[in-house]
Parts: sequence; structure tokens; C-alpha cells
Amino acid sequence: MEQGRPLPDDFADAVPHERTDASPRYLALARSLRAEIESGKYPVGSKLPTEMELCKQFGASRHTVRAAIERLVRLELIKRTPRIGTIVTAARAKQGYELAVGQVGDLLQYAATTRMRVLSRDLREVGDDADPALQPYHGQLWLVIRGVRTGDDADTPICYNEVWVHPDYRGVRGAEQDIEASVFHLIEKQFQVSVSRIEQVIHAAALPAEIAELLDMPPGAAGLWINRQYRDASGNLIEMAWSIHPAERFSYRMVLDRTWRSA
Repeated sequence: MEQGRPLPDDFADAVPHERTDASPRYLALARSLRAEIESGKYPVGSKLPTEMELCKQFGASRHTVRAAIERLVRLELIKRTPRIGTIVTAARAKQGYELAVGQVGDLLQYAATTRMRVLSRDLREVGDDADPALQPYHGQLWLVIRGVRTGDDADTPICYNEVWVHPDYRGVRGAEQDIEASVFHLIEKQFQVSVSRIEQVIHAAALPAEIAELLDMPPGAAGLWINRQYRDASGNLIEMAWSIHPAERFSYRMVLDRTWRSA
């Protein structure tokens, strides 16, 4: 940083030093700081640099630095104490995963930062017992891909995935082994389609024995079940996916901005 140049402020994310791609910059900062904590650069009991110092080191805004620090707090790596500072409280992050969603890009970024280990891939006919979203396609043969998703820096399973791919795209390549993003990314790349809308339903239910075993959890443990339907601009269903998470390892955070005011 040039001498005498002011530090970026809370609203400086539009300057060239800030990322404008699909991955929020605060995630990169959080991962760098996490790696430094886990490598021993900042041992347990030591202090992290102040927000202003981190702004200077990374050339980042206070808004970005605060978001990165908050992520490390949720991972229980650090603790913020008034008049003392930010203290390192653990050498390793807790096992778990938080999905923060504010727009479609955040949801797709989640897939881009995790890995799916494919367990099976086969064609299934949509029957009477299929999910309601699939009922309009009764009798069709859809590609079903089952797998377990893990984070980019941990072996602990995040969730069980079951993905139903529309027959038009069942020839998708690259879904025979570990997938370094999502099935939809593969479809998008091969077939030049774009997701316009994602419909999502979340409910809580116990984990069946088979899925619990895949997730290293006891049968009947609490689970978070997420159903997502990926649709194109015309509303046609491209893919339907189930993500089933152990409740104790996953949290879902959503920020809704109000864009109107009442009279």
C-alpha cells in the first residue's frame, strides 16, 4: 500500500482491490487467516492483528475484514473480547459447515467450494412415489446421481446428495467420479444452459440408517433436508437435488434486504 494512502472504509468494496467475481473476498481472507492459525503462526492464546492492521495487510475494506473475522468466530477459532482484542481460542476449526446465502451466486459458490464423492449413477423412471416436483415428468427416465459432499479442507461429510437430472441432460459428462463443483455446473458447461431460478424447501427429519452411516452419524439423528429445483428462464426444470445434512454440523444463514418502504 502506498505511504499516505487512506485505508479502505466500510463502503470501499467497489475499488479495484476488492473482488467482483462469484466468490466473496471475505471468504479468501478467512481461509488465509484460518490457515495461518492452523499452521501455528497465531498460536492459541495469541492475538490476531487489529481490524485496521488487517485492512492494511490485505488492502481490504473494514466491511470485508469484519466479515472474515466473524466467519472465524463461528468456526470457534477466535473470540472477540472488548478492550482486549481478538484472541485465538483453538488450533483447529470445529467440524461443520455454514451456508450463507444472499443471492443465487452464493448458492452456486457453495457447490464450487465443496466436493461431491459419487457413490452411484443410474437411470430411474419417475414413478407414482416421486417427489411432487417430478410428477409432471411421470414415466420419463431421469439420471440419478448419489454422493456425499465434503468441504474443501476437511474429510468430515457435509451432506448426502441425491441429484435428479432431466432426460435432456442425462448425457452429462464428468459425473462418474468425484465432482469438484456441482452437477449443475457440468450441465451448464456442456449444454450451455443457465439457471434463472432456484426453488428451495427446507424441513427437519431424522436421518435414515443408510444415510446416517454415510454421514458418520447414528441412525435417527436429527437432519436438515433441503430440496432445490433448478429452473431455466422459461421455468423448465433442469435438475432437482436433495441435500441431507446432519443438524449438528450444518447451519443455514440468509440475509434478506428490504428494497421497499411502506408509506
